[in-house]
Amino acid sequence: MFCRHNEQEFFYVGNGMKHWFLIVCGILAGCSSLDQDMVPGGDILDTAPKSNTELRHPEWGYPSASNVASSPRSYQTARASVKKSQNVTSLEMFLSRHNIPHETLSGGHLMIRLKEQVHFQTGSARLSAQSQDWIRNIGHYLAGRTDVDVVIDGHADSTGAESFNDTLSEKRAREVEKQLLATSIPRQRVFSRGFGEYVPKCSNATASGKACNRRVELTLIVDE
Repeated sequence: MFCRHNEQEFFYVGNGMKHWFLIVCGILAGCSSLDQDMVPGGDILDTAPKSNTELRHPEWGYPSASNVASSPRSYQTARASVKKSQNVTSLEMFLSRHNIPHETLSGGHLMIRLKEQVHFQTGSARLSAQSQDWIRNIGHYLAGRTDVDVVIDGHADSTGAESFNDTLSEKRAREVEKQLLATSIPRQRVFSRGFGEYVPKCSNATASGKACNRRVELTLIVDE
């Protein structure tokens, strides 16, 4: 090859001229076949990431949505993002206005978990009048939201057999589900499940701990 041939000739010229030749050779002839012992650091191409999956921060180097030239697709994406942010803000404002403690969870979807929970008597799935009012208050608001799904998680303490607690936790979740559906929330937006005694929030070694574990938790998931 021309480059390799000239390399052999320039070995007699000296180190300085050799380096200049390699640069000129690369520009004029595209010497991609140079050996690693000819170019210091020749293994960089093997070390450099070959795809985004190998990058530590794959998002770096891409302009933010606000800096991208407006195209129909990017405009729609930015507009949807703004709308989603507004929807989330209005949801959080409602919760704060009604003194409902909540926390935002990280993940692929925006999820808000209500810190206030529904509690039950031992072995019972019956809702207190206070709990019913609280659930309906939330339900009436969510009935007007077509972008929020509700996940209802039922739990039990360790009193009784595991199989009994499995069923009991499901019944508790369904009771809350029934109250929410009564406020005209679309059926396809409400999901309930039971965890039995397997996900305690407090210790089951004390009466107060067991009372803490006899609960239903609500998580609100905002659609993309």
